[in-house]
Amino acid sequence: SRLMLTMFTHNRCQLCVDAKEALHHVRKQVPFEITEVDIKKPGNEKWFDEYKYDVPVIHVNDEFLLWHRVNIDDTVQKLLAIQKSVK
Repeated sequence: SRLMLTMFTHNRCQLCVDAKEALHHVRKQVPFEITEVDIKKPGNEKWFDEYKYDVPVIHVNDEFLLWHRVNIDDTVQKLLAIQKSVK
């Protein structure tokens, strides 16, 4: 079963750059698709209100996974566990 990640971000976010780099390493161990949502774009006000102080925020299969910093090993373990539970 495919893991679908959503990363809530905006363009002035150094932690988001760091998170993307970490996710690149995670993806080598656990395959997933990823979509980015710019919380400052029109139509994304709901996410801006929810996450304006917390980007990056990452959801997997529409459920909250983590925010701020991506720990590669922890994220791999979490995604593997989720992958097992949805098969």
